[in-house]
Amino acid sequence: MLLAAITLFVCFSCKPASVFPAKYRGDQIHFGQGGGFSGAVAYYALLDDGRVYQKPFGDTTFALLDTWDKHFVSQMFDNYHLLGLDTIHYYEPGDLYYFIQFRSGDGPFHRIGWGKPGFKADQNVVTYYNLLFKSTKPKS
Repeated sequence: MLLAAITLFVCFSCKPASVFPAKYRGDQIHFGQGGGFSGAVAYYALLDDGRVYQKPFGDTTFALLDTWDKHFVSQMFDNYHLLGLDTIHYYEPGDLYYFIQFRSGDGPFHRIGWGKPGFKADQNVVTYYNLLFKSTKPKS
């Protein structure tokens, strides 16, 4: 009887496994950069709960990188709409390229990409991207 009670306690107290970006049903922002001679891609996924995942170059799975402050995360999701990024429709990658993708729930990704020589991305897009990308770097 004691063994059954302990087993039930352990089963109900276990935390469910984390949901990775591919199965996550909340809002998410994917961003990164890639290309060049090596073709390497730095790919990140920010979930609306603050978890940040990285997809290592050449890998198909995500690894948890960090958990960001909930106020910063909320501001980044709000700013996507406030800055009008959700109304920008271009995908102009070059040999070196940058991208931001936004998805709400199960909906499709809204994708912005730039880097093509001669193409000038909207300044709000570049500033937003730079803030996201620099935030993935360790604080020193």
